[in-house]
Amino acid sequence: MKKIYILILACFIFLFTKDSYATGFGVGKINNHERPILPYKDQIEKNKGYYLGPDEKSVYLTFDCGYENGYTSSILDTLKENDVKAAFFITGHYLTSSTDIVKRMKAEGHVIGNHTYNHKHFTKESTSDMLRDINELEKKYYNLIESEISNFVRPPAGEFSEESLKCLSNNDYKTIFWSLAYVDWYKDKYYGNNYAYNEVMKKIHNGAIILMHSVSKDNMMDLDKIIKKIKSEGYSFKSLYEL
Repeated sequence: MKKIYILILACFIFLFTKDSYATGFGVGKINNHERPILPYKDQIEKNKGYYLGPDEKSVYLTFDCGYENGYTSSILDTLKENDVKAAFFITGHYLTSSTDIVKRMKAEGHVIGNHTYNHKHFTKESTSDMLRDINELEKKYYNLIESEISNFVRPPAGEFSEESLKCLSNNDYKTIFWSLAYVDWYKDKYYGNNYAYNEVMKKIHNGAIILMHSVSKDNMMDLDKIIKKIKSEGYSFKSLYEL
C-alpha cells in the first residue's frame, strides 16, 4: 500500500511539474470584445513578456514570417497606404530567402522581431540551444541588413516554459505573445468572404496584440478593410516599443 501511495504521489508531482514547465500559448474564446485574462499572466509579465497592451483604445499589429508566399509586398503596400507600422517576426529561412523584403520592412519603419533562426520549440530544447538559435538570427540579420534586430522575441508555435521566460528576461529580451489570433497559417487555403476581417473585428479589444501570418491570402486581401474599420472605431495603431 505504501508503495502504491508513493507511486501515485510521484505521478501527481510529475504531471504538475510538467504542466507548469511547458505551456502552449493560447487565449481561448473572446466574447464581447473582452480583454483575455490568462492563468500564466503573472509568469509572462514578471519576465518582461507581453501578450496584451494597456487597457486603452490602441492595438499592436504583428506578423509572423516563416517563409514567403507572395503576399508580403502587398501587405507592406497596404500598411504604407494607411500609415500603419507593424512588427514582423522573421525566421532564418525568411531572412535569407526574402532579404529584399526584410530590407523594405526595415526601410519603411516596421519593427523586425526575432522568431529564431530554425523555428525550434522552446520547450523541446535547452535554454543554451534556444539562445544560440536567437543569436544566430541576430548575427545573420546584422550581416545582411547591416543593423541590429530588435530584442523582441516570439516563441515558435507560442510554446514556452518558465525556464525559457526567465532566460530570455535575464538576457534582456522581451517575449511577445498575442491576445488576438485565428487560423491563418495554411499557405494553400483561402477562405474568402471577409474571413480575416470578420475574425479580427469580432475579437478586437483594448490593447490587442494582433497576430497574423504573412502567408495568408485572406490577410492580404482583407488588411485594408481591417485597418480602416479598426481606425473608424477609435483605435490607434501603436508600435511594440510603446508597450
